Amino acid sequence: MKRIAVVFLVMMLAFTACSMPKLVKVEDTPDPTATAVVIAPEPTEVIPEPTEVIPEPTDVAPEPTEVVTVPTKEQAQPSATEEVNLYETYELLMMESFSEDDGTWNIGWWTDEAGQDIIENGEYRMTVYEDNYMIWSETFDLGTPNVIMQVEAQLYAGSDENGHGFICRYVDQDNFYYLMIGNDGWYSIDKYVDNVYENLASDYASSDVIDPSRNLIRAECNGSRLALWSNDVLLAEVEDSSLPEGTVGLYARTWDDKDITIAFDNFDVFAADLGPVGQFDDDILAGNVLFSDDFEEDYGTWKFGTYNQSDLALDYGWLSYTLKQANWESWDVTGQVNADDVKMEAYFSNDADQTENIQGFICRYQDDNNFYRITFGNDGYVRIGKRLNGEWIFFVDGYDTSGVIDPDFNWVEASCEGNTLRLWIYGELIAEVTDPDSSFGSGDVGFVVGAFNDPAVVVSIDDFVVTSLN
Repeated sequence: MKRIAVVFLVMMLAFTACSMPKLVKVEDTPDPTATAVVIAPEPTEVIPEPTEVIPEPTDVAPEPTEVVTVPTKEQAQPSATEEVNLYETYELLMMESFSEDDGTWNIGWWTDEAGQDIIENGEYRMTVYEDNYMIWSETFDLGTPNVIMQVEAQLYAGSDENGHGFICRYVDQDNFYYLMIGNDGWYSIDKYVDNVYENLASDYASSDVIDPSRNLIRAECNGSRLALWSNDVLLAEVEDSSLPEGTVGLYARTWDDKDITIAFDNFDVFAADLGPVGQFDDDILAGNVLFSDDFEEDYGTWKFGTYNQSDLALDYGWLSYTLKQANWESWDVTGQVNADDVKMEAYFSNDADQTENIQGFICRYQDDNNFYRITFGNDGYVRIGKRLNGEWIFFVDGYDTSGVIDPDFNWVEASCEGNTLRLWIYGELIAEVTDPDSSFGSGDVGFVVGAFNDPAVVVSIDDFVVTSLN
């Protein structure tokens, strides 16, 4: 009997910048009213030089956790065979042949009485010496949490009653997804969130497409979709949005039988990104995309270069804004969109030590003096309003108290629908406001980034997608 382990130039369209007042924290966000707060900035000409922003990998030493749950097996019917050429369809992020230990994996963490991992003879072998125990190893940050993984896995030694496969969205030892098969035919998709285990799919069903010795395993973690294949047959899929980000890796475990060794080879990881994660997936998959940019290369959309007090550049697949003057804002729009009701989403990242900033989206852009903005700061500051005839009018100007906004990395969504503006962080609605004057009917979309007292603000943006609400 098995037991489961508890485990978004500037357009700144060239000529715009603004002075901002020093922020005063408020505990609650005011309700919008027809009487707005007016702040008059002075436009400043902008001018370019790329800034390099490279996310630093995270090295986490995992710890094993005691197994507490007892799953049961059920016989399941396999889905139709699904042969996909991943190399032609998706962007390859990582190719690992295990020909040598290049420092990617946490080799050595498990060299003890409970387990061991080693790269040898072109394979990555994980050995588990105790029963009801699991070991794993995660990679460096691949730049996106939306991935497809594929690996060849062989039972090198020990009982076929084992578990092995992938981890994804790995944050720490208490927060990750794992998608696995066993050589005796069982499979499962599970999560471990805040040190609490939950089975998500299959309830430990079994399938005869799983070979007792060697299998080609594939898994997808794309937005809220988690899916698992063995030998090109879809075994299980499920929706879950508990963990929006994190790294990937491999793992192996025992059940009642100890001393098993799983040998992994040819581990490849691809960028899934059928569309960004979360709430707007249905619109994306329905074909309502107006604009998208993964910032892997210069497609001629953005005004890269140095503008007076700000830089705009492409850096390692990210759009990078650098603000070099205090109380300054820069923005840029696509020049390709003219829409009324839209949803926008992107990843926003910045140095965790630079929290006093502003970042977010522009919609219904007419010119540099007329548009809506939906913005936030990594310290929880939220500012939503419009620029009307060169004057700033803010409907929301204060601090969010939900604690959802992260000081370093955020997945952000915003919508301009009718005269209503909305902001989500990690799928949670942070602010909703209505413009009583309904100033702009349609226009372009883009980004805005600003600095307050700290002039050295760097904000990086990725996976920008705009969908129509019509």
